[in-house]
Amino acid sequence: MREKNPPLTLFDNRPELELEAIADAFDPARLTQARSAAGLSKAKLASLVGVTPAAIGQYEAQVVTPRRDLLPVLANALNVPVEYFSAGRPIGRVDGAEAHFRSLRSTTARDRSKAIAFIEQVWELAFALEKKVQFPEVDLPMIDRSDTDPVDAAQRLRSHWGLGTKPVKHLVALAESRGIIVSLLTMANADVARVGAFSTSHLARPVIVVTPERAKSVFVYRFTIAHELGHILLHGDAAPGDQQQEREADQFAAEFLTPRSQILNLLPRTVNLARLDELSRHWGVSIESLLLRMKETGTVSETSIRRGYQKLNQLRSSGLETPEPVNAYPGEMPSMLDEAARLAETTGFSQVDLAHQLRWHPARVREVLGKEDTRPVLRIIDKPPAPPSE
Repeated sequence: MREKNPPLTLFDNRPELELEAIADAFDPARLTQARSAAGLSKAKLASLVGVTPAAIGQYEAQVVTPRRDLLPVLANALNVPVEYFSAGRPIGRVDGAEAHFRSLRSTTARDRSKAIAFIEQVWELAFALEKKVQFPEVDLPMIDRSDTDPVDAAQRLRSHWGLGTKPVKHLVALAESRGIIVSLLTMANADVARVGAFSTSHLARPVIVVTPERAKSVFVYRFTIAHELGHILLHGDAAPGDQQQEREADQFAAEFLTPRSQILNLLPRTVNLARLDELSRHWGVSIESLLLRMKETGTVSETSIRRGYQKLNQLRSSGLETPEPVNAYPGEMPSMLDEAARLAETTGFSQVDLAHQLRWHPARVREVLGKEDTRPVLRIIDKPPAPPSE
């Protein structure tokens, strides 16, 4: 059922027949996705477009279809082209119970919804690019999730990827070469930084997204990527948010990045921060992670571990130890989507064409590709300067 159509308003910027066609093909899931991506509640969107929150709920539940004159107003409020609301293209549907969040308990429902909308759009962009560019096949071992512990799963992934017991170099490039989509949010999306990271294995390709908060240190970032790999392998059918799952993903990451069989003989017998710093850089993990490994293996006492954390915090508060940025390390910045877009462009399929196919604004394509907008900002002074006095 569609709401009654009054005469078109001044908000309309396209022919009536075109709006009628979009209204006929209206996809309520697109409205929900756009609203979530914008971080708006139903009540906030309703106030922006001049309807009731109940009306927005009815549009999203497909009880009624928005009037055709309201479609441009909705598009303007949500910063999408009006064609975005049309059905007829794949949508990456991810339920809230199908995504794992690094900081589930400390994030709001609004932030989680925004994150899910982003991960859906990452998949949609990849799906569109795969029509033009051949991506690596997804290459993960088959694991019986009911009968595999995190340490064994990490060892099996190392074996499957032919890593042996060496340090994992270029972790993100490695994951992308095995068909896993990795995305690092740009600062334009930094308002969901509290989420930390999130992933899903419920799409045709696994997707891992890391927010800027987790990318301040390359070592925290690498551990986060490994943590999400653990979720993908171990927890595909489990509801997210369980603390046991988070512990298992941490155990997986620790074993994947620092195999016990190797690290046990390398860890110092006292909390020697200089030695731990050497190991940190060689294995690509944080000193905190190594201290935790020392605790797990019983290498030193818990009292010594606590003192080690205190010394490390003192160093950082004094500025003597600073985080290592991710972009300073080759093979850790995601590149698969950006490279696919570049290859597609060599065949005549530009980012503008990609935006048209997805029915996004080109700026959104750049955001999801992880590209900062480097164009200078034009600022208009609302009050012209006073004329010089004579």
